[in-house]
Amino acid sequence: MTQQHSLQGRVVAVTGASKGIGLALVRALAAQGAAVIGGARDVSGLQETGVTFQALDVSDPASVAAFASACREAGVDALVNNAGVGTFKPVQDITPEDYRRVMDTNVLGTILTTGALVAHFQARHAAGQGSQVVNVTSDVSGRTFASGALYTASKFAQRAVTHALAYEGQAYGLRVTEIRPGMVDTYFGDTQQGEAHKAAWLRPEDVADAVVYALTAPAHVRIDEVLLHPTVQEVAYP
Repeated sequence: MTQQHSLQGRVVAVTGASKGIGLALVRALAAQGAAVIGGARDVSGLQETGVTFQALDVSDPASVAAFASACREAGVDALVNNAGVGTFKPVQDITPEDYRRVMDTNVLGTILTTGALVAHFQARHAAGQGSQVVNVTSDVSGRTFASGALYTASKFAQRAVTHALAYEGQAYGLRVTEIRPGMVDTYFGDTQQGEAHKAAWLRPEDVADAVVYALTAPAHVRIDEVLLHPTVQEVAYP
């Protein structure tokens, strides 16, 4: 592949930007020269050079509309859907509240936030400009496991949304990428970052690097997906 392009002058929106992978993302993108709009449920106290934080609940249409408006006003050319939650229970223990929490954030959130910017991306294409969407899903967007029914169902669905968007977006020059990380040392699943058993897991910065790789690919290159695991995790496909 030819040399990666700089993010200097780019405007990138990131959801779930307050901690973990999302915070590593906004820092990495800003370090590469992008103007970043970081959305999260709680943005109190967040300050990063090159990043504008805005309250965002991806499951709330009104909140998404306000976020998308700010993105359009800033001239956003890329969206990274990173917001996500997980609940891990046997099928018989999954409640309607569990279902709505996970599906509304992981699936509906991806649909609402992306959908709110499609017309903007189409207008950019009409003006001769490109746009990108990167969806951070999981390595389990193509496989499942015991007690993973709800979470993996949401990731299967997110993968389907990503693929459908890629088909649709090709008509208006939208490059769509799925980033599929394995075990990452974050706060995911109500755990703490830096716990001893996560010492050899992926770092949030590893996932951020994969996103940067996709966003800086030359204009004639589309990175369809990136699957990454820590070497200590059992090899698993797809």
